[in-house]
Amino acid sequence: MRIPFFLFVFAAALQAQTTELETYVEVRSGALPIILTVPHGGTLKPDNVLARRYGVTGIDSNTIPLAEMIIQELETRYGGKPHAIISRLSRTKMDPNRELEEAAQGDPTAIAAWHRFHDSAQKACDTVMKKNGVGLLLDIHGHRHLDQRVELGYLVKGDILKHSDAELNADAALIASTSIRDLDKRSPQSFAELLRGPQSLGGLLEFNGFRCLPSPSKANPTFMAGYFSGVYDVAAHGSRSGGTVSAIQVECPWTNVRETPETQRRFAVALANSLGVYFEVHFGRKLK
Repeated sequence: MRIPFFLFVFAAALQAQTTELETYVEVRSGALPIILTVPHGGTLKPDNVLARRYGVTGIDSNTIPLAEMIIQELETRYGGKPHAIISRLSRTKMDPNRELEEAAQGDPTAIAAWHRFHDSAQKACDTVMKKNGVGLLLDIHGHRHLDQRVELGYLVKGDILKHSDAELNADAALIASTSIRDLDKRSPQSFAELLRGPQSLGGLLEFNGFRCLPSPSKANPTFMAGYFSGVYDVAAHGSRSGGTVSAIQVECPWTNVRETPETQRRFAVALANSLGVYFEVHFGRKLK
């Protein structure tokens, strides 16, 4: 039986599109209950993808090599790699950390890349939940705020962080709306301690040499100071809407973190060390 020529053409076009999307959004499977997403470090600007007409388009420079360092350090310490989803497309073409309409603005290839990014992130979350029961997604970003701290976003606005620990712990609706909703139920510590206590991710990173917000030393942003509390990725793939994978947006300053391979490595070591303690304290299990 002869296969019609148009089927060969269709198959070739489908294969070309698949290869193209694999270039634009890199997906790596892992063994650890950790997922890294890197939405804004890409530099590819293919002519066949229309430029976005509105929205933020700046690159988070060096977040991809920083993520590579984190992957290496996690494997060195815990015997396995995290899952990783990395957008290689420039943010001028597609922004995975936004709703689809703003992210792709109608371009078919950008739409397909957006779906690959988020379908792969969700598949990684599902795999982690099936294999490990619980997990953590870290959405890796970069910022240029004057206060050069690592900013950790849990979907809690800066103004809300100004509330007292008692107020935060009593606000059930707030806790339920965060990207660490499930982790709050599991952790033996209070919600406020999860956000900014000594064994919060910010507290552990500070112990390892990196100033953070929120943390024991900086409970909330100062007046008119910048702070990124988390957007689409951690909302879509964290535990706010269910599931047992919690998520944190990790906004890395340029100075002392992203600027050189040496600073990237130091931060990767600090984060890997911090995550080992974090999992034992809050998830009640060793990271391996």
